[in-house]
Amino acid sequence: MDPYLYKTTTVSRGLTYRYYYSPARDGKPTLLFIHGFPSSSDDWNRQVAHLQPKGYGVVVPDCLGAGGTAKPTDPAAFRFALIARDMVDILDAEGLQQVVGIGHDWGSVALSRLANLYVDRFHAFAWLALSYFPPSVVARDIDEAIVQSRAATGNDRYGYWKFFSQDDAYLKCEKNIDSFLQLIYPATPELWEEWLLPVGKAEEWVEANRTPGVPQWLSQEEYDAKREILVKAGLKSPFNYYNAAIGHVNVPDDQQIPVEMYTIHKPALYIGTTRDFGTAVCKPIMEKFVPGSKVVELYAGHWVQMEATERVNAELDTWLESLELAA
Repeated sequence: MDPYLYKTTTVSRGLTYRYYYSPARDGKPTLLFIHGFPSSSDDWNRQVAHLQPKGYGVVVPDCLGAGGTAKPTDPAAFRFALIARDMVDILDAEGLQQVVGIGHDWGSVALSRLANLYVDRFHAFAWLALSYFPPSVVARDIDEAIVQSRAATGNDRYGYWKFFSQDDAYLKCEKNIDSFLQLIYPATPELWEEWLLPVGKAEEWVEANRTPGVPQWLSQEEYDAKREILVKAGLKSPFNYYNAAIGHVNVPDDQQIPVEMYTIHKPALYIGTTRDFGTAVCKPIMEKFVPGSKVVELYAGHWVQMEATERVNAELDTWLESLELAA
C-alpha cells in the first residue's frame, strides 16, 4: 500500500486516526476495510492491491490502538459505539455518503455496530472469519463463558482473553514479540486449539518464548513489516479490546440499540473459515440476523484474507459485481 496515500484526521471525540485512502473511479463504490487484533491497515494490503486497480475506492484505517492511530489506555475508549462513530467521522472527512463495509476479527464487531447504528451509510456489508454479531445486552462473566464453552465444544474458546487482559500481558508479549506473533499468526490453524484457546496456554507459550516459524502464507517480508508496525505501536493500548469486553463496557451502549435494528436487511457476505474455531457459531447467527446473506466457507484459518488470498479476492469480486453499485 502506497505510503503516500495515508492521511490523518481528528475524529469528533478528539482522537487522531491514520488511514489509507484512494478515491473511487470508473463509477465504482468505495470500500471501508476494518481490521482486527493485533493488526493494522496492513492486513488488507492484498485486497487493496487487487481491488484498487479495478477502480474501487478504498478506505483502510489503522483502528484504535494500532499503527499510526491514537493509543488510549482506558478500556472505555474502546467501546464499539464510539469506534463506529470514529469510522463515520473518517467517511465524513472524505465526503463519502455510502460505502461497502468489510470487517475481520474485532473489525467484524465494529462493522456490526456500524450496521446497527449507521446502516444508511452503507450499501452492503462483508464479514470475514468472524460474522456479524448482534448487540450484547447482558454482562457475561468470562469464567462462566469459558465453562459453558468447554462443556459445549470441548475447548475453552476464551482462554486467551484472560491472559490478554492481565495488567502485565503487554510487557510479556512485547518482550517475546516473535513468540507472540507466531502464536497469533500460527504455522497451522490447529495450533490455536492447543495453545491459544485453553486457559493459561497462551501465557505459557509466550513465557517459554516458543518460535516455531512464520506460516507459509506469510512471506518473511510481510512478517517483518507486521513485526515492525507492532513493535512501534506496542500492545498496551490494543489489549484494551479484551479489557473492554471482559469489563462489559459495551453493554450499556448495546442496550440502547432498538431491537428492530438487530436484523440487517442490506446485502451481505460472510466468508467463513472451516479451520477457525468460530465459523460453527457464526453461520447460525448470519442465518438469523442477516437474512438472505451469501455465506461462503473456505478451508482456511482465521487469517483468511492472507491464507486464502486468491479465493477471498475472487469471492469479493463476484459479490461486489453482483451488487451493481455506482459511486
